[in-house]
Amino acid sequence: MLHLDTSTVLVASFCFLVHLAYRYRRRSLLPLPPGPTRWPIIGNTLMIPLTNVHKFYKDLGKKLGLKFMYLEALGQSILVINDITIAQDLLEKRSTTYSSRPDIPMLADVVGHKTFFAFMPYGNEWRAHRRLFTQHFSEKNLPRIEEKSLEFVRKGLLANFLEYPEDLYHHIRKCLDWGLSTSMTYGLPVQRRNDPLNHFAERALGGSAAAASPGRFLVNVIPWLKYVPDWMPGAGFKQLGKSIMKELVQLREEPYQAALQMIDNGNAPVSFVSETLDKLRDQPDFDPQDRCVKQTAEQVFGAASDTTRAAVSTFLLVVLIHPDVQRKAQQEIDSVVGPDRLPEFSDIPHLKYLAAVIKESLRWNPVLPTSVPHLVSEDDEYMGYFIPKGTVVMSNTYAMLHDKENFPDPDKFDPERFIKNGILCDDIIDPETIATFGFGRRICPGSHIALANLYMAAASILHLFDLLPPLDADGRPVEPKAVFSSDSIVSEPAKFDCRIVPRKGRDVHGLLKEYIGTEPM
Repeated sequence: MLHLDTSTVLVASFCFLVHLAYRYRRRSLLPLPPGPTRWPIIGNTLMIPLTNVHKFYKDLGKKLGLKFMYLEALGQSILVINDITIAQDLLEKRSTTYSSRPDIPMLADVVGHKTFFAFMPYGNEWRAHRRLFTQHFSEKNLPRIEEKSLEFVRKGLLANFLEYPEDLYHHIRKCLDWGLSTSMTYGLPVQRRNDPLNHFAERALGGSAAAASPGRFLVNVIPWLKYVPDWMPGAGFKQLGKSIMKELVQLREEPYQAALQMIDNGNAPVSFVSETLDKLRDQPDFDPQDRCVKQTAEQVFGAASDTTRAAVSTFLLVVLIHPDVQRKAQQEIDSVVGPDRLPEFSDIPHLKYLAAVIKESLRWNPVLPTSVPHLVSEDDEYMGYFIPKGTVVMSNTYAMLHDKENFPDPDKFDPERFIKNGILCDDIIDPETIATFGFGRRICPGSHIALANLYMAAASILHLFDLLPPLDADGRPVEPKAVFSSDSIVSEPAKFDCRIVPRKGRDVHGLLKEYIGTEPM
């Protein structure tokens, strides 16, 4: 048994009291970061909107003249960052303190889903899931990923655009989005049109994305609402949560079991599930690893699809709205690729103007406008302000990429800001590497995959097709509108009408002849 003398106990007690006194004094002397006036008890709860949160915080920061703001919602402290430098200072340079995640009450408590590693607290479980992801989808495996991307762009997206041009939005979501995710994650065959798993996944993961949105459900602003009885008026969100969870469990289990069956039959193609399980199968702790693979697969499936869909849809909308941009990008593609073949990934580095258009589309409509919130794990001090432990940190990507100090006339879509004399500028913030995919240790580990898919889809579509406005009953073009969804953590264009027409003088049928068919991909 360890014995401590009286002097040791007194010294230890004194040191502990000094530590508490210093901590209390620091809290009492340092002010909280500036922000809007808070009401007693409820704080700023009543002013936080349920939709377009990113625009609200951008406008609020402009009104108050603040780059970062402190708010409270029924005792929950919230730090909103509208500035890239401040986000890098806190979320990257102090990543040990700022790398955790807060509970999202609707998703974690009402739905009951806590296994998406993008939303997990910082710790060993998160590391295990992320490690599995990065080992399979590493940069060294990018050529294999690009080959799969080419297959779905050509067989799914381009061939379907040619045969069924009226279903543009459907093809983006079902072929390049859910279809590619299904194949990469589980190795399952995908129907070129109306794949049943993709239909189900869209509904199930759409529900979880809405549950994770900062403002879609009031319970995410007022967490104690999760304790409201199911029978109480206004508690319909709890029944919805149960329905979402039921579908998420089905989505996690059924494709995974189908992938296992292919592995057992010896006919499984390379996928995240097949390759990862093959590496882990002989390890003594296989059972918990197997569960981790299943949970990570669900995250891979959902995350890859959402960001790809939003980015491609935004790109197509902007070239539809800006026909001059579309023509200039097509001219560049023609000069590099020529008329007699399809674009390859080796062509992408030579398409400088297209790169500028893509960068500007990511800036103009960031796919994650408020990112995924971080959580402060220890008390901190920044610029003379006290930031309490447990503060939710929202990095407002939209505000950062619409900051007129870095991007003059930020609401204008202008690819030229990223390119001069045919050379991409290196003196401007690049949305592909800063802000769009998060910060610090919680940056999206699959950003290189999303960008590869986006570039190939963009180059291939413009190489073969013109995107034209729809026509009204009198045959006159209808000017398209830029309207974005506001009920999910991902910002994507609302469904828009568009005519997609094979380019004149381009043998589109001949170029796609070998990719047209009905067999699964």
